[in-house]
Amino acid sequence: MQQRKYEVFFLVDPDLGDSELQSLETRLRDVIGREGGTLVSYNSWGKKKLAYPVKKRTRGHYFLLEFFGGPNVPHELERNLKIDERVLKFITVKLEERERAKPKSIKSPSSKQQEQVESEKSEE
Repeated sequence: MQQRKYEVFFLVDPDLGDSELQSLETRLRDVIGREGGTLVSYNSWGKKKLAYPVKKRTRGHYFLLEFFGGPNVPHELERNLKIDERVLKFITVKLEERERAKPKSIKSPSSKQQEQVESEKSEE
């Protein structure tokens, strides 16, 4: 089975204590390990004001979690995040596809016109 890189960005209730945040981190690490994944990083971005209220909260504690795993790892991780009342919101992104994609060069209209003029001159 192919291992892919994923990141999970999630918001947690800002009123949680350090011990509760530690237990959440331990739980998420256990889920990733149990499903055969490998944790790359677990970063706390701190408490910040939300753009709009989420579950009647105006602030949230932001976390970013990166890991490698098969397709079953993010499903199980999301299932655990959904049933945990401490988690306000989350999103999972598969990184590998985004990293492989090469940016397309965007040409301005003037450069397109100039190329057309040059091609017409070469045809003459």
